[in-house]
Amino acid sequence: MAKFQIQQASSTVNWTGKKVLGLHTGSINIANGFIEIENNNILGGEIQIDMASIVVTDIDDKKTHDEFLAHLKNDDFFAVDKFGTSKLVITSAKQIEQNKFETSGILTIKDISHPVNFISTVEVFTDFLHSLGEIVIDRTLYNIRYGSGKFIDNLGDKLIYDNFVLQFKLVGQL
Repeated sequence: MAKFQIQQASSTVNWTGKKVLGLHTGSINIANGFIEIENNNILGGEIQIDMASIVVTDIDDKKTHDEFLAHLKNDDFFAVDKFGTSKLVITSAKQIEQNKFETSGILTIKDISHPVNFISTVEVFTDFLHSLGEIVIDRTLYNIRYGSGKFIDNLGDKLIYDNFVLQFKLVGQL
């Protein structure tokens, strides 16, 4: 079995959240993590995310940017001061094509855990692992209800869609 340590400097996680009148984008840093591989199969792993590192990339106006970032970090969204780390624990993976896996895991945000499934590509080059993928997350499962039509009526153009997307590129090293 090979245990690849995730290289924070080489790995990226980008997020996209959509609302009726547009979307917002940003990134967030990996705190640490690993993926275990044996015979080109994913055995498991864990990726920890530093929630305080969340960045907004689509707002140029400094005041608007800073207000929105503070809002993402407060209790309406991720409550970063109380929940500094989120994590994904990979529980299983099934190869569906060469280097392509249907991956299952448990995602924990705000100390609330739910199963997730996603497709990822994983390639191993001697001492390095390279993985790409995308996870669609229903934020309301993690008690992030601000602007959700499931919980608030008559939002009109203030409605924020419940799903947000994380796109990741992971680089691991033995």
